[in-house]
Order: sequence, then C-alpha cells, then structure tokens
Amino acid sequence: MSDVDEVQERLDALDIQQKLHVFDIHTEHNLHPPQDALPRLGGQVVAFLRDNGEDIDAVLKRPALKPAVTQNSFPFTDYFISSSHNTYLLTAQILGTSSEEAYTHVLSRGCRCVEIDVWPSKSGPIVTHGYTLSISVPFAKVCRAIGSFLDNTYGPYNPGAKSGLDFPVLVSLECHVPLSEQGELVRIMKEAWGDRLVQGPLEGVDDEWITPKDLEGRIVVMVEYHPPPLIRRSGTSTSVTEEEDSSKPKRKWPLWRSDDTSSSSDSSDEESSGEDIYDDEGGAKGLWPFGRKKKPTEEPADGEAEIEKCPKISDDLADLGYYARSMKPAKGWLSQRFTDVPHIMINISESACSKLLSAIAEHKHKHAEHEHAHILRLPSPLTSLIHHSSHHLRRIFPRGTRIMSSNLDPSKFWRSGSQVVSLNWQKYDKGVQMNEGLFVGTHGWVLKPEHMRKKRGLNFDDGAHAQSAPQPKLRLKGHVVGVSALPAPNGRSGKAFEAYIRTELLYHREVFPAPTEGGGEVSATAKSTSLEHVSLRWKSKSIKVQHHPEDGADGVWNETWEWEYERDELAFIRYVSSIF
Repeated sequence: MSDVDEVQERLDALDIQQKLHVFDIHTEHNLHPPQDALPRLGGQVVAFLRDNGEDIDAVLKRPALKPAVTQNSFPFTDYFISSSHNTYLLTAQILGTSSEEAYTHVLSRGCRCVEIDVWPSKSGPIVTHGYTLSISVPFAKVCRAIGSFLDNTYGPYNPGAKSGLDFPVLVSLECHVPLSEQGELVRIMKEAWGDRLVQGPLEGVDDEWITPKDLEGRIVVMVEYHPPPLIRRSGTSTSVTEEEDSSKPKRKWPLWRSDDTSSSSDSSDEESSGEDIYDDEGGAKGLWPFGRKKKPTEEPADGEAEIEKCPKISDDLADLGYYARSMKPAKGWLSQRFTDVPHIMINISESACSKLLSAIAEHKHKHAEHEHAHILRLPSPLTSLIHHSSHHLRRIFPRGTRIMSSNLDPSKFWRSGSQVVSLNWQKYDKGVQMNEGLFVGTHGWVLKPEHMRKKRGLNFDDGAHAQSAPQPKLRLKGHVVGVSALPAPNGRSGKAFEAYIRTELLYHREVFPAPTEGGGEVSATAKSTSLEHVSLRWKSKSIKVQHHPEDGADGVWNETWEWEYERDELAFIRYVSSIF
C-alpha cells in the first residue's frame, strides 16, 4: 500500500463529524481561553510584555473578546441573524456531498438560520442541490439532526423555562416537493421538532411588533409564499380601466413572482427581482395588484370563471411559515409595504441587491427632465433598502455562479439592512470570517445599528427619507510586536522561511451623486454605486524566522500603524499572518 493510499484509508475511516473538523475554527478560544495548558510565547514577546508590566499567565488566560449581551425584546426586523446557505453540503455546490451532520456543525458554531432544499424521490423526500451531481441525504435525517442538537444542547422544549436558547432558530425551506406530498414534509417536521416547531400564529403575539422573545427556543420555518388564486368572470379586466391612457406602459407582473424557481442560488433572480426601485408605471398598489397574463391557449369559454394560477404550497405547510413568508418580489417592491398578509420576507440574490445599490446613476437620469429636478429629492437606494428592512425581513442568497462555495461580502448587505445574509460555511474565506467576527460569542442574533431599527408608530412613508446622523472621524492605532509558534509552510519543517503580518480595516460608506466644480457631472464612484467599499491596509516588513519542529517559529516586528476613518458600527479589522 502506498503512502497516499494509507492516508486515504485513514481519512475514509473518520466519521463525518471528524471530517468536518477541516471547517472548524477556534475563535472560541478568544472567548474562553484555556486555563491549564497555556500556549508558549517567544522570548522577545515575553520580554516586551514584562517590560510593560504585564503578567504572562494573566495575559494568556484573559479573553480577547467580550461580546455585548443582546436583548431579545426588539422587533424581528431589528437584528442581523447568522445564516447558512445550502447547509447540507460539505464541499462544492455542484459535486458536493450532503450530510445531516453539517447542520449540527453550523448550529454548534452559532448559526441560527439553516437552509433545507427538499426534493421528491422514490424513497421519500430528500435534501440535495437539485439539478446537480450532489449526493443527497434523507429529509427526515436532517430534521432529526436539528431537533436532536437543540434538545441535547438546551434540553427539551419547555415553554417558560430558561434553557439558554433565548432566540428562535430559522429554517429556510426550499420546497420542490409536489403539493400532494407536502403533507409528509409537515408530518416529518412535527415528529422531529414537536412543540418546538411554530405551527401557525401564536395567541397573544402582536403581528406588528413580534420579537424573538415571543418565539424563543422555537423553530420558525421560512416557507415560500404564494397569494391565493384570483377568480374573476371572463371578459373583465384587472390591468387597465377605460379611462386609462392605453399608451402608458402597463405593469406585467404583480409584486410577487409566480414562477416555481428555487429561491436559493437562482440565476433567474438576477433578471427579475424588482431592481427598478423608482418605478413610475401605473397600477394599483398592493401585494398582487394584477394577475399574470394568460396564454392564448388558456382563454376560458364564455361565462366560465377565470382562475389565475400560481405554484402551490399546501395550507398545512403554509401554516408553518406564518412568521416568515418568503417571497421573490417583482418591480416596485422597494417602495411598498406589504400589508395584505403579515410577515412577508423578501428573498433576493446578492446580484439583485447589488444592482439596487448601483441605481444612483439610473435614478438621476430618469428624473433629469423633471421640471423640479433641481429640488426633487428622492431617497437613495441605500436609504430605501434600510427603510424597507425595518418593516420586512430580507434574505440575501449567493449568486448561482459560486460553484466552489466562495462567499459574498456580508457587510455590504448588512449595511443595507438585510437581516439574513446566507453564506457558504463550507469555505472559511473572508466572508465567513466577517460573519464570525460579528456573531462570535452571541446567540447568533445581533442588534442592528440604531438608525436601521423599526420605530414604533412611524408610518412606512414617513420613514422613507430617514438618514443616519453624520459620523465623526476616528483614529485607530495598532502595534504588532511579534508572533510565537508559527507552523511551517509545506516542506519547510525545521527550516527557515519568510513571514509578515497584514492588517485590513473593512467597511462601507454611502456616496452621493454630487456635481463636480463647474460641471454638473456625477463622479465615477457615484455613477457606479451608492455604497462604496473602503479598505484600509497595512503590511509589516518581511522577516526571516527559523522553524523548530517541536516549538514552531518565533518572530518579532515591533511595528505600528495608524488609520483615520469614519465611525461605522459595521467596520471589521482583519489580521493575516503570511508565511512563504
């Protein structure tokens, strides 16, 4: 047997949970550092600490992070929620293996919104990435894994008892199972989750001001929402009245999408998700102002009832999604508050949301001919997104081309008010690192900055122009002394290698289409986006370090840096140690 075969045999012998260790991270040590087996520090680092009056053991035992306590009494829309996309996959999106233990893994790391893509099969409902070569896992196994983790970690659900699970767990259910088989899904979830599962509206809970406290310890399922069919007599019209000018463009779609595509990594969402937020087209306001146009072959006979059809979710399954009715919207959604039914959650791709954020140039162009264009002030795309999210949950999912499980920049979408930014936890890249930075040590729910939160008694239209207060400039100074016990790069054990430290300050700020001096043209940045990514970087010098197989390598830089930036509650600092 070759060495490669032996390694593969050992890998195959590991169970799934051991294999998941490859995705594991150890920021838990920043919260609860070991108190017994303390790590070794290099001699020069020890000398620096002692020169500054520090006790070495006390420094090593001291938590590096002290996360703030998050109250669960604010409205649902006031929180960011740690979220996973295609949770069942262990690796890539196209050829990945699925496992129920992936749910246990992300829940143990603080994730509080997981995703289940459920499909029919001859052996019952399965969880898999449809139309790919991914390996499936039974739906029942996934549900049992989620329920068992919560019961084993926090105890069986007991209303009124303090268990430590002070917030609900959300399950984004992408249902591809036909209507006739959805009763089996409901049965499996009820059996696996019992009373922990929210099965409809709860008595005594205010639909206008629902909080995590109302649902603490519960499982809330996000179910795709479709309005009931519209029935009208043939010959009637719901799109244009006789008085309307027939030359005006007419809205072709209601404010919901009625195709049966998945709301997870759906490329079609990039073409149709209501990107035109300043839609001037006519049409009654509401969740479904018009029905879909019927095909010529579908015309009813004289006197027959005309039924507007749309994809179906069974009543029993829809009841489970009462508090999170997932909807893919059409044009005009950003200026609408959906009041026909409670708890509509907007579900759009990163590409669609990014397109909305880049709408400034188009917005300025559309209204340039207005007679009062010089004084007309419409809300910016960013302000509109933040305002809308104070009334409706919004879920962002990665674009479909991220087949290797790469990730979007979640801070961009948090900055727009989006509560549920779904990430591919299969890859520990910068996106997941930012998610870890925001949520580590919390319940997986973190309060938004105050200007993004819902205001009691404030009408939807009254808050459309709300702006955050100007932020002061801050100065941040950093001092990198050294590093201890660095591992060696491949093939360099016991040898010398180069090392350096890189730091980044990452945040976003809004830009406005301000005229240039004497010109009137919009700056290049403002033409392309209303939310500008800011990245301040610093890099140390490279030093040569000597690796020792038992102790690793030690190095000292003793360098400082300084940044000035606008105060932002969603700014992140990232440290990277590079060896080569």
